[in-house]
Amino acid sequence: MTLLPVHCALLACTAALVNHHVPDPYMDEIFHIPQAQRYCSNDFATWDPKLTTPPGLHGIKEWKEREHILNFVIDYYRYLISRLFSLCNTTVNLRIINLVFAICLYPVIRRLVQLHHPQTHRWTQHAFTLALVWFPVGFFYNFVYYTDPGSTLFVLLCYLLAKENRYTLAGLSGLISLTFRQTNVIWVCVTMVISMMDVISFQDQPLVSLWSQQQPSIALLNVIRQLIVQTLQQYPLWIKKLYMFLLTIMGFAAFLVWNNGIVLGDRSNHIAGLHFPQLFYFSSFLSFFAAPWLLTSENVRSFFSRPSWKGIFTSLILAANMYYLIDHYTYEHPFLLSDNRHYTFYVWKKIYRRHWSIRYLLIPFYIISGWFNLRPLVHHTGFLVCLGYLLALVLTLVPSPLLEFRYFIIPFLFYCIQLGPPQRIERTWMVVFTYTLIHIITIYLYLYKPFEWIHEPGPLQRFMW
Repeated sequence: MTLLPVHCALLACTAALVNHHVPDPYMDEIFHIPQAQRYCSNDFATWDPKLTTPPGLHGIKEWKEREHILNFVIDYYRYLISRLFSLCNTTVNLRIINLVFAICLYPVIRRLVQLHHPQTHRWTQHAFTLALVWFPVGFFYNFVYYTDPGSTLFVLLCYLLAKENRYTLAGLSGLISLTFRQTNVIWVCVTMVISMMDVISFQDQPLVSLWSQQQPSIALLNVIRQLIVQTLQQYPLWIKKLYMFLLTIMGFAAFLVWNNGIVLGDRSNHIAGLHFPQLFYFSSFLSFFAAPWLLTSENVRSFFSRPSWKGIFTSLILAANMYYLIDHYTYEHPFLLSDNRHYTFYVWKKIYRRHWSIRYLLIPFYIISGWFNLRPLVHHTGFLVCLGYLLALVLTLVPSPLLEFRYFIIPFLFYCIQLGPPQRIERTWMVVFTYTLIHIITIYLYLYKPFEWIHEPGPLQRFMW
């Protein structure tokens, strides 16, 4: 038995409501949809400079100005897919593409959960999969013409194909994911390293077992050293199997040189920097949406066990470092302060801007949140996979100047796949119910509570993630 029909039913009902009440392009759709329509009209010479991501969703980067045909070869698949869905000159038909991605995401996540947690009951796996595909932030963007559904699908498909030892297809899927979002290259690299360990039969021990040794720091360094040595010794083997990953990464490096940076358009509003508090925001975000899975009796008992002086000292060191990072690297993006259509605007206004001290008073919560998030990860995941995940978080979130919940979708799903379903299925059904309720509220506000800007009367503005 599968819950895919239930997933499809909610997709269809929500899509019908959204397309009925908001048939015209909204928010970033006003950039994506015209670009897709140009693409479907065989106009490959025009590119909207406001678009910051590659043309995997809609079209091709201008080749007259750049005099480069490579983009056309990479993204022509998008033209073929668009043609399959009748005429692509309407907003509704273009949005259907993301619904297809949303449907395909279910079997991908289902298979990943099965591979990572084969001992879990099949019904529990399906319930857990339904919860993840209904994750409210990711689920919302299935109904608008944004890059997130395609980006999420192809990154996780790349990971799935790699776990199934289909490395060439995995590398190709990773390449496609880069045409939706440039930062996906980080997740492609993580998947490549995981694949490399599988190819050379490297045993990745759980972090908790390494940390329990007499000299844990030396044990951790030895694991990294052994991986490097075995990788160098067996390089002909993994290069032969992972050549598509290497071509993808080298192609992306060539893109960075050709494009003179990672961002395509609107560079003035997307300047990379060091925004370390993003990690604290994500930890809080993860704790909120995964709370029923994280607040187990075992985790709670372990947290409230008798504190040691070592634990207290470590917490104080963490608090001091967090204070420094918050004080020196907090960044308020102009979009965050001015665009009251996104929920992040209200999070920032109602919490962080209520008083200057709030950002510092939240440090104990960040420490507690991080503890509950990391403890299950280090018990369920190998040290190197855990390290790769944390590095991916740093490399994808810290350079971003804007607090944007969409950037948390892939990190959240990757974490939950590693975590796996809890023993008690009731917790997963609680998550499904909570996510459904949040989705209903989100769609209700989006469709039925529009408002007008005083400085721009007439057009309706809508709340969204």
